[in-house]
Amino acid sequence: MRPLRRVLAEAGTPYGRLALAGLLGLASAAATIGLLAGSGYVVGRAASRPGLGALAGLLAAIEVLAFLRGPLRYAERLVGHDAALRALARWRVWLYDCLSPRVPAALSGWRSGDLLTRAIDDVDTLQDLYLRTLLPAGIALGAAALGLVVVGLILPVSALALGVPLALACTVPPLVVWRRSGSDEAAGIGGALAAQVVDAIHGAPDLLAFGAHTAMLEQLETMAARAAALDRREARAQAVATLLTQLCLGAALVGVSAVGIAAVHAHHLDPVMVAVLPLAALATFEPVAGVTLAAARFRAVGAAARRLLALEAVPIPVRDGDDPTRLAAGAPEIRFADASLRYAATLPRALDGVTLVVAPGDRVAVTGSSGAGKSSLVNALLRFWPLEGGSLSLGGIAADDLAQADVRATCALVDQRAQLFAGTIRSNVTLGRPAATDDEIAIALEAAQLRQWVATLPAGLDTPVGEDGVAVSGGERRRLAVARALLAGGPVLVLDEPTSGLDAPLADQLITDVLAAAKDRSVLLITHRAGEAARCDTTVTLEAGRVVP
Repeated sequence: MRPLRRVLAEAGTPYGRLALAGLLGLASAAATIGLLAGSGYVVGRAASRPGLGALAGLLAAIEVLAFLRGPLRYAERLVGHDAALRALARWRVWLYDCLSPRVPAALSGWRSGDLLTRAIDDVDTLQDLYLRTLLPAGIALGAAALGLVVVGLILPVSALALGVPLALACTVPPLVVWRRSGSDEAAGIGGALAAQVVDAIHGAPDLLAFGAHTAMLEQLETMAARAAALDRREARAQAVATLLTQLCLGAALVGVSAVGIAAVHAHHLDPVMVAVLPLAALATFEPVAGVTLAAARFRAVGAAARRLLALEAVPIPVRDGDDPTRLAAGAPEIRFADASLRYAATLPRALDGVTLVVAPGDRVAVTGSSGAGKSSLVNALLRFWPLEGGSLSLGGIAADDLAQADVRATCALVDQRAQLFAGTIRSNVTLGRPAATDDEIAIALEAAQLRQWVATLPAGLDTPVGEDGVAVSGGERRRLAVARALLAGGPVLVLDEPTSGLDAPLADQLITDVLAAAKDRSVLLITHRAGEAARCDTTVTLEAGRVVP
């Protein structure tokens, strides 16, 4: 209940629209009860042949109720879905706000498929809290109370004959579904299965090359079989609940009919009303199935809410201060002083007492073997990871006193992975500067050694790069990232292995043109190549997280 209370307490929950949807649903249920009860009364009166004039008013009322029932039901669904979709929109914004300060450091150990399932499936499941839990249960209970009042006014004892089966139908079948629901386990399996599928798709070439695809498929089949078993168990519980609901309905119909007939024989009830009681009971039972559905979805919604709120419980590794200091315009001095960084308590330090200064306008190269800590400098500089010890300052201001957004706006980054998004070359290159003109894009592409390649493409800048840049080569991906960083215009250019995968002549020309295009910007170049490092003003070598002579 605690996660669901947290969901319902979220600011902006559209309670007004939900209440309106509930009233519309209750009005539709009332119209159904009136329609069936009135129809029974007409049938009873018609048996005595009173003449059409005596029934004209009642027939008109029944026609009105028959007409209103559909629009009221439609309006309830329309308003209810509008409320649910508004709530989901707020929860998606909440999820982004929740993830943004926690990546990459706090969520580095989480599987992308699991996060994707939480972001899509679990958020979508929250709509059931409004559409298939609160509204159906509220409408069913309101209709039950209304039906009991109607039959009670006709014959008080019939309210008891209807109330007992109705109470059982509202409690026993939902309890059966609740006890047999495997929503908690199913949600966990769903996340793990999605993560495994994502890993299998992304790693398919390697899995096939090393013959490991069979084991991966077996794991997928095992998890899928367990998920299917949970679905079957829940389906059986739903079938039992449906049977119990129908038995309760039959008992209610028999009960109210029996007491009605007995009342007629005792001259306590007009015979015309004998048909009204069971039809009113039948209409009262119509929304009761929603209570069972609400019980089933309640568990699923609770599981989804727990998985989402688990993200909120992850500590934020890097926080802005209450009143962050603004960076001055231009390239700031970057100073690492005895900086230490560790990615996990069980791992050695990636940076171990590093002291490094990048003066405004300087070109500093950082070299070293793989794992020496070069990229960790970038992670610390961009404030992706917190320092364990020492300090980092920009422009003489401690990094902890600066807003992360200001630091990242100052540093235009080309990281090792060179992330591309499903879109066009234009949308990827202008990611940091959407308003850039074609001439400015062309200058950046020229420096990144891509202008001639783009000119050969039939769609030019509007050529799609595919999901995660699958339609371009590794070298083209990296050079697109270089063009994006140049176009973004930050006063500090951070290049993490920008020429990886390029042949020597192309790499040499790329570095030459990028350094020229950088002009008075500071440049921090992470590289394995001695020739590239020699182009810079200063070279720093790292080994095991330490600066070496």
